[in-house]
Amino acid sequence: MFKRINTPKFSSIFSLVAFVLFSFFSHFVKAQTIRIACVGNSITAGARLTQPLTESYPAVLSSILKQGQYLNYETKNFGIGGATILRFGTPNLWPLIDSLQKFKPDIVIIKAGTNETVGKPRLNWEHISEFEKDYSDYISQIRKINPDCRIVICSPLDMVIQTDGLSSERIADLSGRRPRIWELRKRIKKIARDEQVSFMDLTKPFKGKADLMTKSDGVHPNREGYHYLASLVFDYLVKSKIVLK
Repeated sequence: MFKRINTPKFSSIFSLVAFVLFSFFSHFVKAQTIRIACVGNSITAGARLTQPLTESYPAVLSSILKQGQYLNYETKNFGIGGATILRFGTPNLWPLIDSLQKFKPDIVIIKAGTNETVGKPRLNWEHISEFEKDYSDYISQIRKINPDCRIVICSPLDMVIQTDGLSSERIADLSGRRPRIWELRKRIKKIARDEQVSFMDLTKPFKGKADLMTKSDGVHPNREGYHYLASLVFDYLVKSKIVLK
């Protein structure tokens, strides 16, 4: 005859095993979360948007990742308005190192360069000879946080002088700064080669895209422009196999 199974005891053991397995897999999934830090200036922060928390490029990137079934990614916005990667600049991106240390990113996307083009009275451009060293030092700090971190450095967005509503003063200012954007594009590309990190060109894709820029501004994207920026970053991360399903 078959031995009779004690159902309550069996259920109890089954529940215990199920709980242990659930706890194990929950911990495993949590441990596999890949953290993306978006570091940059006001364009990363989402300037000129009414709802930067949901419409900035890092927020939109997070949504696109989820829609594409890249489910184990956590994206965080580390944008500071007006910031440079120059230590000289005020403000600059260097105070973020402590926050990055706490976040412990697996992927870092740096988008700097727009405010470096500013001359008097901020004098950032007058200190541009320090750009390469400061940028390389910043990359070194990230590698100290996570030696296996994938780092993407981006050239700044182009300044679109054809944007509607620009004042004559604004046109004059941007006309003087715009060639510096393209110079920084070359310098950032070289930094990427020297430091063996990924380079993403954001200057060319925004060239002449007046419909994607905030009116009377010409530097910061509008809502559609931020979505376009997020899609560019997403496509680059996927094609470069920096993000995987």
